[in-house]
Amino acid sequence: MNLHQEFERELNSIGSGATTTLDVDAAPRHLYCDIVERNTLAISFNELRMTTSELASVDPEKLARIGKSLAEKLTYLMEPINPIEFDAQGCVVQLRSAPPQRDDDGRSYYELLVRGGGEISLRRYRKDNGDARRAIAATVTREVLLRLAGDFEAALDELTNRAVF
Repeated sequence: MNLHQEFERELNSIGSGATTTLDVDAAPRHLYCDIVERNTLAISFNELRMTTSELASVDPEKLARIGKSLAEKLTYLMEPINPIEFDAQGCVVQLRSAPPQRDDDGRSYYELLVRGGGEISLRRYRKDNGDARRAIAATVTREVLLRLAGDFEAALDELTNRAVF
């Protein structure tokens, strides 16, 4: 069973309720989701994070390719995700909603980080006018959460030339 399938099995087993954590391993990959609330249709989460040793020594060019691949795949979120910064020295690609969701009081956006040390993470932030940004829960359907997990894995599969499911 691959990581995506195991994550789906775990997600289906938790049902509805409040805070929980999904923590799934399929070596060398590990998928973590900090769930704030869940029901039969939607999941609110603080962070979705995949870690893997496959990114431990990846060169900056390949890291940028993973970021570009994820930006192309994640077109189903509320806002498109685009690379905004590439730190070759720190080996980090930062992607954000472009444009962010705006209202009278500020803006909300997704931030996706791909780190050369071995991590892909997705969070949502809110920046109210005149205040510092703060992390907020992202709310997506169960289907979208599963798709995110699958797209994280597919981006890594492309890098490592594994068969994409």
